[in-house]
Amino acid sequence: TRIANNDMRPAAAPALLFATVLAAAPLRRGVFAWAPISRDASTSHVSYRHQLPPLSASDNVADTSSWAKRALLISSFGDGVVNSPSARSFLKLSIANSLAIEHSLRVEEKLRESVLFSPCAGPSIDLLNSLEDVDTAVASLSSSNTGEANTPMDVSEMERRANDVLCQLSNRSSDQDDVPINCCTCRLLYIPTAMYALNPESKNTPGKQRQRARADGKKRRNLVVKTIEDLLGDHFTVLACTLDFDDGSVKQPVGSDDGSLFPKDGKDAFLSWKPHLIYVEGGNTFWLQYCIEKGNWTDDLLTACTGNDAYAVYVGKSAGAIIAGSRVDTATWKGWDNPAVVPGKESYDDWNGDRGMSFFGRDASIFPHMDDTWEVMVQEKTNQMIEEDGDDVTVYSLQEWEACCIDGEVREAFVVSGERE
Repeated sequence: TRIANNDMRPAAAPALLFATVLAAAPLRRGVFAWAPISRDASTSHVSYRHQLPPLSASDNVADTSSWAKRALLISSFGDGVVNSPSARSFLKLSIANSLAIEHSLRVEEKLRESVLFSPCAGPSIDLLNSLEDVDTAVASLSSSNTGEANTPMDVSEMERRANDVLCQLSNRSSDQDDVPINCCTCRLLYIPTAMYALNPESKNTPGKQRQRARADGKKRRNLVVKTIEDLLGDHFTVLACTLDFDDGSVKQPVGSDDGSLFPKDGKDAFLSWKPHLIYVEGGNTFWLQYCIEKGNWTDDLLTACTGNDAYAVYVGKSAGAIIAGSRVDTATWKGWDNPAVVPGKESYDDWNGDRGMSFFGRDASIFPHMDDTWEVMVQEKTNQMIEEDGDDVTVYSLQEWEACCIDGEVREAFVVSGERE
C-alpha cells in the first residue's frame, strides 16, 4: 500500500485543503509523495497515511527491526512542530510513550529483584499493579489506535491519551513506596553536528565559525527544551545536553545544577544516560553522515531508537531527517550542502547510493524544504532511484510546515501539516 493511494482515505474524510501527489512513473508502485495532506481546518488531523500490512510469520524480521519506535522528521522546527498542533500532539504522545516504557522496564526489574530477595513472599503487589496500569496506558498510545482501519487519531484524542499517561506517571512518582524511579524527568540529547561543518568559502576564521555555530545551536536547543517543557507540563523536568558527533563531547547541560545527572561523554549518553528524546539538528548532511560513520554512532542510534526495549524518540530536522531515511543522497539534489567538507568524498557523485538508517522502511527517503521549484527535479530523481532500488521506492518531500510522523510499532508513517504562512 502506498501513501499516494486515494483508497487509503476514510469514507468520512474532511475536505482536502492541500494535496499534491505525483506518480514517479506510469504503472509503477514507487511514488514521489509531495505532502499528501487531507485535514480538518479546526483540528489539523491527517486523514490518510502510508501503512504497511501487519507482520506475518514469513516476514523477514531484519526488514522491520530498524523501524524507529517513534520518530518525527521535519524541515523546520518552528513551522513543522511549534506551529503544528498535529505534530506537537504526536511528539507529546511519543514522549509520554517513551517515559512510560522506561517506567515499565524499571518496574519489571524491581519486580525481579523483589522475587529474588524474598521468594516466599512473591512479587510486590504494588509493583504489579503499577506495571499493569502503565502497560495498559502504553497500549492505548498507538497513533493509529482509533478502531477504524487507516483512520488516524486526531489531535484531541492524541492529547487526551498523552495526558492520561503523563498524569498517571506524575501520580506514580509522588508515591515513593510504589515507584522505584522518578517518572517525571525527560532526558533530551541534542545533536547539532550538522551545523558545525566549516564553510570553506566563509570569510570568517574556523574558530569564529565554530563559535557562531555553537551559539546558534544553543539558541535552537533552548527552543526545543521550552517546547518539550510546555508539552509535558509543570510536573515534569527536562534535562538536556549537547552532543557533537565529531569528537563525542557532551556540553551545555541544562535542567539541573547536579553534574552527576548528565553523561560524561557521547557513548555514556547512549549506554547509561539513555535519552527519551534524540534531536538531530539540520545543517550539512554530508558532514553529519561522515561524523556518524567516523565515530561509529549508527549502532548507538539504532539501539536507542529501534528494537523491543528501545524507547528513545528520534526527531530529525532537515539533515537529521535525511539520514533517518534509506538514502542520504537526496541531500545532493538541491546542491545546498557542500560535500567538500568530507575528506575523500568531496563531490556529489561520491555520495550516490549512500545509505541512511532506514527508520521507516528500506525504501523510504526524505527530501526536506520542498516547494514548487523542485517539483520536476524531485520527480526525475525519484525515477532514477526506482531504476536503482526497485518499485517500492518512496520519497517523502516535506515542505517547511509539514512533519513525517513514524510509529514503528505498527510500521506506519504519515505526514501532518501545520499552519502555512
